[in-house]
Amino acid sequence: MSDIGILGGTFDPFHMGHLTIAKAALTAGGMSKVLLMPAKVSPFKLGREMASEEDRFAMAEIAASMDENIEVSRLELDSEGVSYTFRTLTTLHKLHPYDRYWLIVGSDQFIALESWYKGKDILEDFQIILAPRPGYRMDDLEEKVGRYTSVFGTQVRVVRNDMLDISSTGIKENIRAGKGIEGLVPAGIEQYINEHGLYRAIHN
Repeated sequence: MSDIGILGGTFDPFHMGHLTIAKAALTAGGMSKVLLMPAKVSPFKLGREMASEEDRFAMAEIAASMDENIEVSRLELDSEGVSYTFRTLTTLHKLHPYDRYWLIVGSDQFIALESWYKGKDILEDFQIILAPRPGYRMDDLEEKVGRYTSVFGTQVRVVRNDMLDISSTGIKENIRAGKGIEGLVPAGIEQYINEHGLYRAIHN
């Protein structure tokens, strides 16, 4: 049995904060592999304009190439409709029933997990890796850890990381303003964005 961490998101673009969390899941979280899961349509970003699926997948592939234990999946991109996490995790479990899947989330997602589509089922059926982000009190997060553990029997691992305060929105704002993004995204992704002219006219 392998422990597989699932890090999902629109990755629009994939940035150093994502990479830091993925690596923390491998080291501190004890995952044998982290699977990056670009969303086709995120339920939290309906109606927003994004870079194309192929561009977002390509950027995730660049990030994954930096660590042999990080891979990218097209599962959500090749599925129809909104990318619901419960559906993704259930599909992965059916495909690989002898692996254990851990959903990797930041503080904001962790606190709101019960309100997600079939969030209670996620908490009952799968494991969680929490990567704290800036702006959240550890007391509040620990209170949620206690609730999820006692009410749903969820196994939660908290991984310490560099807690980089980087957002995809901020990166796109920099690009539109003609500012640099060095250090905010991996160098290969910066090159990809520049070569393909991404985000210069996207308004989100």
